[in-house]
Amino acid sequence: MTSTPHRSPPSPESPETTAELARIGEILSLRVDDLIDRVTAAIHHDIDYYATAEVVPRERTATVVRMNLLDVIAAITSDVDFDTESARHTGSSRAALGVPLPALMHAYRIAFQMVWREFRSVAESDTSFSRHAVLAATERIWNGYDRFATEVANAHREHTTEQILDDAAERAALTEHLLEGRISSEASLWEVASMLRLAAPGVRPVPTRGPYLAVAAAATTVGRQPLPGVESKLRGLDLYSAWRLLPDQQIGLIHTPSAQARTAAMSLLTRLATGRVGVSAPFAELGDTAKSLKYARVSLNGPGTGVTQFDDSVLSIAAVSTPEVSVDLATSVLGRLYALTPEDRDPLVETFRAWVTADGNVTATAEELFVHRNTVRHRLRRIEELTGRSTSSPRQLAELCLAFEVDARLRVPEHGATE
Repeated sequence: MTSTPHRSPPSPESPETTAELARIGEILSLRVDDLIDRVTAAIHHDIDYYATAEVVPRERTATVVRMNLLDVIAAITSDVDFDTESARHTGSSRAALGVPLPALMHAYRIAFQMVWREFRSVAESDTSFSRHAVLAATERIWNGYDRFATEVANAHREHTTEQILDDAAERAALTEHLLEGRISSEASLWEVASMLRLAAPGVRPVPTRGPYLAVAAAATTVGRQPLPGVESKLRGLDLYSAWRLLPDQQIGLIHTPSAQARTAAMSLLTRLATGRVGVSAPFAELGDTAKSLKYARVSLNGPGTGVTQFDDSVLSIAAVSTPEVSVDLATSVLGRLYALTPEDRDPLVETFRAWVTADGNVTATAEELFVHRNTVRHRLRRIEELTGRSTSSPRQLAELCLAFEVDARLRVPEHGATE
């Protein structure tokens, strides 16, 4: 908690000056009701926030003005220090209501300026007050402003900081619940989407339908974001998102309502990435977030750094749906291939994947790999020999395609089937 440095109470005045200060206080007390009305009216007229927002009714403003003015008058007439508890309460309560600090500070300036003008009119109309009494009252009024303004600002900042921390903790927890699939009903999904602000302000209803992207970024250092500042940078692109930092990953959800938005999001992730980043295929239902996060995490398995987006083909989904079974299948089919040295194995793997991408066209595969067509055919025959499966048999080819897809998507222990 921030506290105001201790100030000593005003120095005791002579009995004559004390009597004059008491008389000043009595005169101001007689005018306080009218002064409260005028200060309240000025605040709600001169300050745009108070004039347009309905967060703080005039009656509530008048109540606070009354408390503060009475505190000031009490401090003028006695040698005790200012009681700033009401100022701290006002700063904290207005922060809770969302009143901006500049607007609140402006209100205090108006109040104290009007108190000063009222006191000046008292001093000018009654010349019996000594110069020393006038100066003492002036000092106490502006010392009061200094104390009140400081306490209001400190209390407002403290409450705002607490709110930010609480909001951040709540958003992190909600984000994790959403990404891990712990929210079931459509109504709850709508509430979570609204609380996480997954749409531009004023958009109603807040979308529970996408398209969305789920993201998983590998953390190289515990507690440090692998995608630093990603939420604010996405917001700068008018893209809304929610993120959660885990010990080993930063996971997130991005609302990407158009193909252009998805391109912008992927481009930003690529620029920010310091390690591996996996991104799901676009998905429509917010309820599918957990499943899509699983696919994003699968995309983290590749080597090196950079962003990899999950291919939502039937083959890709089949490869990762049951990882343990899929890994067993891959090691069973590709076990002898894994036994080769990387120099012998990698060209075979590269060739098969290029051949599948080319829909089995040998010529297109050869052009892609810059090799002769006979080299492609030789490598395919070598794969058939090592796996015991023919590329011309639909069933056996399906097994090969699935095994190679698993190899690309999951971490398959090498030499798993060679013993």
